[in-house]
Amino acid sequence: MKKILILLLCSFILLTAIGCDKKEAPAECTEITKEFINCFKEKDFEGMYALTNDNYPYMSGLYNESDSLNKALFDAITDNLNVEITGGEDFGDTAKVSLKISNLDTESLLSNVVYQFTNLYKQNPDSYEKMDMDAELEKIVNAQIGITPVKEKDSSIDFIKQEGKWVIESNIGIYDDLSGGFLTYYFNVNVVQNVGGEATTEK
Repeated sequence: MKKILILLLCSFILLTAIGCDKKEAPAECTEITKEFINCFKEKDFEGMYALTNDNYPYMSGLYNESDSLNKALFDAITDNLNVEITGGEDFGDTAKVSLKISNLDTESLLSNVVYQFTNLYKQNPDSYEKMDMDAELEKIVNAQIGITPVKEKDSSIDFIKQEGKWVIESNIGIYDDLSGGFLTYYFNVNVVQNVGGEATTEK
């Protein structure tokens, strides 16, 4: 009886140890995750794509450094980004690194900018053409950046082995999470605009 109990105890310890090992992502995946996040903070999107399995450019064309408003928005997104690696798992040929991400609620920010800018026109229909709308839009964007709350989200980066090396499994979700919902807003707006092949507006 004592031998059986000892064997059961040893089996339990062994299974627990194996379980604990699986709760930790490979060190290479953790390092790639850090590099991926750093590329995002530096707005080096090409560098991000290079770390993925298919190099798909999810954010291609969305960042324009020569556009002051666009740059201000992306500066706010990258400056407010904080990422904590909270864990991970190793499944053999796949793995994941778990994250807690905090950033501006960019989806809400952009929705509020459009709302405020539309209201500006409605409130000044007679003087609309005389107004410097670029300057007015810049005021609205800067004001919204200053008051938009930070939101937190649990996320993860998935990995697969490609030719024996760990690479990030390309997924639009992680770009959206890092950007605070920027892509959710962008694609929702474009879906609405392209329904039936023509733009639609809310009345």
